[in-house]
Amino acid sequence: MSFPWLACTPPREGGADRRAKVAAAELASRAGVLYRLGFSEAAATQRLTATVAWEYDLGRASAPYRRPDALSDTAIAKIVADTFARRPG
Repeated sequence: MSFPWLACTPPREGGADRRAKVAAAELASRAGVLYRLGFSEAAATQRLTATVAWEYDLGRASAPYRRPDALSDTAIAKIVADTFARRPG
C-alpha cells in the first residue's frame, strides 16, 4: 500500500547558501539594534557569537545542527564590524 503523503519532496538546490545569507542578514540586523542600544563593537560581537553558538552548537555531531562556515566567529565579527562602520541609526 502506498501513502502519497509519505513521499518527501527533494530539497532545493542552494538551500544551505540561502539559509546562511538569511542568518547573516539577521545578524546584521541584530548588530544594528545593539549599536543603537549603545553596545561597543566588541560587546556586540561577543553577544552575537554566543547567540549563534547557542543556536547551532548543541553538542550534536549530526549535520542539521552543525554551525555553517558562513556563521563562524570570524564571519560574525566581520558582519558586526561592517554594521558598526555604517553607523545605523
